[in-house]
Amino acid sequence: MTLEEFESKIEEFKREYLTIIKKVGADHIWMAPHKYDWYHSQYFVIDIKRNDELELELSLNVNDIHVQDRTMASRLSELKRYIQKENFKFTTIGEAKEKFKEICNQFPFVLANRNRNDLVYSENDKINNIELDNIPVTSPRYTKNSNSIYVNTIFGDLYLSDEVKASFYNGLKSKGFIILAGISGIGKTKIFENFVRNFPKDNYIFIPIRPDFKDSKSLLGYYNPLSEEYQTTPLLELILNASKPENLKIPHFILFDEMNLARAEYYFADFLSVLESKRDNQGFTTQSIQLHNSTSDKVRKQGIPREIRLPPNLYFVGSVNIDETTYMFSPKILDRAWVIEFEVGDFGGYLDFVEDRLVNGANDAFLSEFRREFRKDFINQGRYTRIVKDEKFLEVADKYFTDLDYINSLLPPHLKFGYRVFDEIVAFIINSQNSIVQFSSEDEAFDLAIKMKILPKFHGTQDRLEKVFYELLEFAKEKKLFYTSKKIQKMVDDLSSMGYTSFM
Repeated sequence: MTLEEFESKIEEFKREYLTIIKKVGADHIWMAPHKYDWYHSQYFVIDIKRNDELELELSLNVNDIHVQDRTMASRLSELKRYIQKENFKFTTIGEAKEKFKEICNQFPFVLANRNRNDLVYSENDKINNIELDNIPVTSPRYTKNSNSIYVNTIFGDLYLSDEVKASFYNGLKSKGFIILAGISGIGKTKIFENFVRNFPKDNYIFIPIRPDFKDSKSLLGYYNPLSEEYQTTPLLELILNASKPENLKIPHFILFDEMNLARAEYYFADFLSVLESKRDNQGFTTQSIQLHNSTSDKVRKQGIPREIRLPPNLYFVGSVNIDETTYMFSPKILDRAWVIEFEVGDFGGYLDFVEDRLVNGANDAFLSEFRREFRKDFINQGRYTRIVKDEKFLEVADKYFTDLDYINSLLPPHLKFGYRVFDEIVAFIINSQNSIVQFSSEDEAFDLAIKMKILPKFHGTQDRLEKVFYELLEFAKEKKLFYTSKKIQKMVDDLSSMGYTSFM
């Protein structure tokens, strides 16, 4: 099929149906009868590489179709059950048209979209002279998450790139300990606030870190021999609440705001050791944190145990500002967390985002359903962050172990990573595959895993790092690891200009 024949088919299709079309690359056109979300709405993917036939695929996610009355919702539910049993792939444009027409007759879509990259056609539009080459090219990765009003609901009124959203969500989902790094005022604390509002109240706390935090007493309290009472803290109360049998299916979150104002190796030391211990059948850590040795009746009445084991439904987030008043993290901390870097985007894109939020809103009924699905997805159907080494694990590990082994071979001894990091990278990729908040591909997840898990430990002088950086940069470019390459290049530039560099 020639390009002229293809364009003719498109024009014929547009005359008969109301559609939004967008060019997403040299060889693909997306046509969608839905105004909100390019990735999750109904759409046709038209592949023009094929010379012998035109193949169209209809992909449906009815959770993103907005209806306002109960009758329509009921019909939509019936359609959802039907869709789950069918495979909507067509070898001819006629077959695709029939299915498209059937669905459009059931659900009256209103085509109105003020996004500047979208072309919206109505019945009276003159569309015969539209040239496909003039349609803006948009990355499929962008359309996947950032234009979804439902995914945006998780993160609220924050202008964030897709990779930051997916990294935050899947990093926390996979490990339970992430560090958010960036300049002040970019949204590190706000992303936590917006995220935890999707869960029951009273299951999260904010802990502003103070420079005088010296040990775990600042977080977990201490026994006062004068009053014979235990001076408890909000964090200890949260952990005890999360450990109750009736609460084990509910995630509990802690934000350490400005985590590097004091030395985390001191005040967070007990947690660092226990978090990496084995877990029992219920998901509790086998190692415990000692609280006190008191036999006081007052302490017993307070309900404070002598020691605590951390439950599986506990998630730690640390925000850090990078300036001359803060401390660097030690490799021990960086090795145990996913480090997510927040960067300032362009202000034009920010204004488009604000405008889009004013124009488009979410349907309350479907938003409630989405949040229920989102909560189940986040806790891995009750497995939380436990790594399951099954066939899927072996499949993903087999795909990436050669690259990880090669990266490790390039690193000097103090920067090498072990089996735990290997397992966590594989688990991160697996968790992100069928996630509510996805990356564009496994390879993008792998790329960001390298950036967030391996590069943060890099800091030092030019004579120590220059050689390994250039070798890693060559590898990253060869493998098309965009985010890893970009970060390494920035650190190399810092080495050249200042003679020293660090991840944060």
